[in-house]
Amino acid sequence: MNVNAIHADLKQHFDQDLEDIRQFLRRPSISYTGEGIAETAQAVAALIAGLGGEAEVVATPGHPIVYGELWQGAPKTLLIYGMYDVMPTDEDGWMAEPFGAEIHDLPGLGPSVICRGAVNTKGPLAAFFTAMRSIRRIEGKLPVNLLFAIEGEEEMGSRSFPAFAEQYAEKLKRADAVLFPFFEQDEAGMPSLVLGTKGMLYVELICTGGDWGGPTQRGIHGSYNAWVKSPVWRLTRALASFVDDDENILVDGFFDDVRPLSGREAALLDEQIDAGRFDAGVFRDAYAVRQLKDPEDRRAWHRLFSQPQLNIDGLFAGYTGPETKTVLPHQATAKVDVRMVPDMDPDTVLAGLRAHLDKGGFSDIQIKVYNKYPWSKLSLDESAVQAMIRTYQGLHGELELWPINPGSAPYYVFERLLDLPYVTGGLGHGSRQHSSNEYCTVAGILDFERSMVTFLDEFTRGPAAPQGEEHE
Repeated sequence: MNVNAIHADLKQHFDQDLEDIRQFLRRPSISYTGEGIAETAQAVAALIAGLGGEAEVVATPGHPIVYGELWQGAPKTLLIYGMYDVMPTDEDGWMAEPFGAEIHDLPGLGPSVICRGAVNTKGPLAAFFTAMRSIRRIEGKLPVNLLFAIEGEEEMGSRSFPAFAEQYAEKLKRADAVLFPFFEQDEAGMPSLVLGTKGMLYVELICTGGDWGGPTQRGIHGSYNAWVKSPVWRLTRALASFVDDDENILVDGFFDDVRPLSGREAALLDEQIDAGRFDAGVFRDAYAVRQLKDPEDRRAWHRLFSQPQLNIDGLFAGYTGPETKTVLPHQATAKVDVRMVPDMDPDTVLAGLRAHLDKGGFSDIQIKVYNKYPWSKLSLDESAVQAMIRTYQGLHGELELWPINPGSAPYYVFERLLDLPYVTGGLGHGSRQHSSNEYCTVAGILDFERSMVTFLDEFTRGPAAPQGEEHE
């Protein structure tokens, strides 16, 4: 494959590619409301068909999954995993219409596309297709066969994806590896490569008036708190019992199964600190955070990759509208997520939360489970991982290896159900996912397209001699 000619073609056609990507981003596709989901699934199918492939919009109990095939008579096959769904846009502080895909000049970053999904992950998904389009213009066909599994529920915990994977297992297992295209450069331009992902447990804790006290059917006048207990106070006391004043988790047994970082993993993180590659100030500026839990950079960097988290995502009860309304609510709800590291088990963690509430006298508080899936790890020596490493080295010169993705994704489906290696990657930068003013840089989109072309070329050539140690 003439990589240099394809890179030149990408540069020549970039204005059109950028407009096509922005057009795709302008489609709302919000998981939790369903807005634009069906239309965007069809748009993804059209992108596959535009490359000459065949696409099927697969119905599920939730949102559809787009399955596709593009056979090129190549010796190797890649499964492209992705997501077309995004989070809601209810945050304050948007500088532009959340689905406008407007280009604004951001300080220190330059021209950037502001849009929900710009980085997570409709931007990389659309840019992958424009990169493949360029290969076809120059080469006539792709150097690999492609399978596609693009879901619409990743932001909801990929609820339908495991059943889909089992149903389509025979087709999906024809792949040699899985690629999740993503912008992986940080604000300073350093690309990273993750060797797995944390697991996810997402629940609601619901406190309703009952035998313990509190109104049981509806909110009542706030003055009655003089003799009627409040579900809100009860829930907040229960939540506070999970952590101490420094937010150290107090659930019995919570850390029993946590696997420490291996010596090699800890050394990698130390090397990154010693080289000055982690600057907490950059993070604080990007996310408007004044102080980290651990002010010492080395410990903070290790904590991100080695420790589980228990986080309150939302807390609501009673009246939350403008001005005043005195009310004693009959119910209070907290949304809570737990990010699990190896070797934690989601069911064990869930049982621990239940036991903690019961032990504290809060057996009435209901736990409603929304998402639950385990962590995943892969080997540094996988051919797709090595191909991505060579891609970063060839185009950027250096990279960071991360022991695990601090976020979560359903990679266990590939590792445990399909027995397929996977890799997440690509150049390009974006940030503020799940927040206002989510963005990706315009220059980064072109870098991402170039990296996808280079990755396919490296993957096609086959694995080099193993480098480094295996991470398990």
